[in-house]
Amino acid sequence: MINKRYYKENLRIAFPVILSFAGQQLVQVVDTIMVGRLGAVELSAVSLSSAIIVNVMMIGLGIAMALTPLTGIHYARGEKEQCNILFKNSLLLNIMMSIVLCGLLCVINPCLQYFGQPQSVLDTLNGYYYTVTFSLIPYLIFMTFKQYLEGLGNTFYAMLITIGCNILNVILNFGFIYGYMGFPELGVTGAGVATLISRLVMPIAIFIVVYFKKEYKSYFVSQQTTDNSQQSLTKFPELQSSRIPELFKVGYPIATQMTVELFSLTFMTIMMGWLGEKTLAANQIAQTMIGLSFMIANGVAAASTILVSHDLGRKDVVSIKYHAYSAIHLGIAIMLFFALLYAFGGEFLSRIFSTDDEVIAIATKLFLVVAVFEIFDGTQVTTLGALRGLTDVKRPMYYALVCYLLVEIPVGYILGFKIGLGAIGVVGGFMAGLILAAILFLMRFRKLTVKLKVEN
Repeated sequence: MINKRYYKENLRIAFPVILSFAGQQLVQVVDTIMVGRLGAVELSAVSLSSAIIVNVMMIGLGIAMALTPLTGIHYARGEKEQCNILFKNSLLLNIMMSIVLCGLLCVINPCLQYFGQPQSVLDTLNGYYYTVTFSLIPYLIFMTFKQYLEGLGNTFYAMLITIGCNILNVILNFGFIYGYMGFPELGVTGAGVATLISRLVMPIAIFIVVYFKKEYKSYFVSQQTTDNSQQSLTKFPELQSSRIPELFKVGYPIATQMTVELFSLTFMTIMMGWLGEKTLAANQIAQTMIGLSFMIANGVAAASTILVSHDLGRKDVVSIKYHAYSAIHLGIAIMLFFALLYAFGGEFLSRIFSTDDEVIAIATKLFLVVAVFEIFDGTQVTTLGALRGLTDVKRPMYYALVCYLLVEIPVGYILGFKIGLGAIGVVGGFMAGLILAAILFLMRFRKLTVKLKVEN
């Protein structure tokens, strides 16, 4: 399935998403570097907080992501009013979800003491934990606009806003973590305050863009109503009881799949905590870089979702296959580059994040295991992107439950603690789950494309 046109189309859509995702992860990289300079305890506090918060945040992101393929299908058919209705219902749903998730995170925090984590870490994380928690509300509002514009085939504006706010976040980090530029020195809490402020700016900026851009006015303004007036973006007459269940039907399996995968990473972080502060800090370094490479491949997956959903709306089975497989090939190529980087530059990368020799030694070994599974990670995420474009989300959810809960966590525990491989064994369990996921997602996509060809 090789055709230059489809690679170019994927890259055209994916490039802004890649910059956006990579920018988000680079902020996490910068946070980790800056906090890492404060010490292993502070780095561990950010690691544990991030693992919990991101895990819960995936529920909201998964629900928000349902908007892209559903909008893409209607966009390909020229059904602007349906796109508008979907957006407004999704915005209401995501605001409600963000409030619920913040409440959930506030309940989780006091329970962390029962998970065997070092008390020094628990005493340090509260300020960072709560500020980042409440940043989820503006962030999920921004994500609604972002996913909607992606459904319309535009990934550029969200990229600009994300990069701009990431730069703001880094500047604020310098101020609030270390007390530069006249800001109060807040340490770990400062990193959370910087995140909160930058995420408050994001929905404001994207609202301004879509509200005043003429090319999107027809998507954000309803057709003539009974009183011969037009309803704008700021009004909600199109809220329909059937639309929120439709969005939830597609969104909750995506959310479950993403949450299960990240839960496995969270549990991996918890298991690393059982091995001590140094191992937990080393794990944060490895996971930060894993997140960077994953986000780049995930940008290609997002492009696959957009293009495949448009092809599905036009019932173009040939283009579905070409767009999907070109995305998979690009994902593999990206992850191969990172695999080589981690295999041969793991120690160099570790020294960027930490000055602790023991932390560096552990992280370097972890990077060797990470290098082995990168290609499988790229394959599974890009194939999953194509499946979402087909709105096939429930079966991948079941696959994720098997791969990450029944394979990854038990295998990681057995290798790490029963066999005695320690941190390397825990990461080895993650590799086993990714390999199985890549195989199952590919098999599912091939089966669906055969079925679509027969039906059309």
